[in-house]
This record gives sequence, structure tokens and C-alpha cells, in this order.
Amino acid sequence: MLKDWIQETQVLPEEIIQDIPVLYVLGQKEIKIMNYKKILHYSPEEMVLLLNANRLIVSGEALNIDYFNEDEICIRGHVISITYQSG
Repeated sequence: MLKDWIQETQVLPEEIIQDIPVLYVLGQKEIKIMNYKKILHYSPEEMVLLLNANRLIVSGEALNIDYFNEDEICIRGHVISITYQSG
């Protein structure tokens, strides 16, 4: 009922309501991911996040998690590639 009301009044962006992952990339130094589910792997060279139906692989150098909470994660370092992997 609340979700229907929010959708009708459009108080929140559609991506948030539908739980679609949102990525903000700032150059090669920072990436913020909203609506991720879980951190699957963490190292300075690679981070793997579980999204709804995919995995997001962030590869780079000196990667670290600046902050994270249940809705958003911020990864900083030298980002070389961002890849989606099904399953």
C-alpha cells in the first residue's frame, strides 16, 4: 500500500522504488552504487557486489570502501573497469 502511494505521488525516483541498481562514477577515482544487495569479494584489486540478478565487478588498483550502508556503497581508488556478470 505504501509502495503504491509512493509510486503514484512520485516522492522517490523510480530506480529506488523498483530496487534498480544506480551507479555514479566520478572519473576513475570513485564509484557509488545504490541498491546493491551484498559484498561478495573485497580486495585492493577487485570488488564484487551482488545486485538483484547480476554481479558487479569493479577492478582497479588500491581500491577501498570509503563507506557503505544497507542502501549504498562508495568505492575509491584507481578504477580500471566495471563489469556486469549474470548470475
